[in-house]
Parts: sequence; C-alpha cells; structure tokens
Amino acid sequence: SSGINAEYGGHRKLPLTRIVDCLADLKPSTETDGYTTLDPKIYKKAEGMAAPSVKSTFTDVYVFVVGGGNYVEYQNLMAYQEQHPGKNIVYGSSEIMDSENFLAQLNELGEMS
Repeated sequence: SSGINAEYGGHRKLPLTRIVDCLADLKPSTETDGYTTLDPKIYKKAEGMAAPSVKSTFTDVYVFVVGGGNYVEYQNLMAYQEQHPGKNIVYGSSEIMDSENFLAQLNELGEMS
C-alpha cells in the first residue's frame, strides 16, 4: 500500500503535476512546449498603458483535462499545492474516471479492434 501511494499519489510528481509546476513557476521544460498559459493581466487595460511583466509566477492555476481525469492526478496536485503555500489549484475534467469506468472503456476499445 505505501509503495503504491509513493509511486502514484505520494511524493513523486505525476506528469500533470510536473507540467503545472513548470507552467506556474515559468520554468523552461520540453514537457510544456505545446502548452499555453492565459493571464488576463498581460493585456493593456487602457490605451498607452504598458502591460505588466509576464515574468511573475502564477498563484491561481486552473487545470482542465479534456477526457478522463482521475482521482490520482487530483490527489497529486493537492499534495503539490500543500507543499507550495500560496498556490491555489483547481482541477476539473470533462469526465472523472474511476477504476470501474476505466476498465469498461478499455473493454469497449478491445471489442472495437
């Protein structure tokens, strides 16, 4: 049990958490090359005003997964949030997959092939 927790939900950062870490703290990484960050503060509020610096890190992070999100990713992100005071992470997906739904989808895919 402790080995599973350490591997999937414990101290190790899962790929989604590593991506969030790099994007939120503006760390260069090949994992984040195809990702876009949206920061409403970078746009000019009025004509002639300079845009704020984009060199500041993000404290509010909204993660949305198109397709199957899962509790392990959520748990790993919440552990990351606890280790980084001041970070507020919201996680959502178009579908939350539990083990039963995941296995049912695998079965459907197997029947299609």
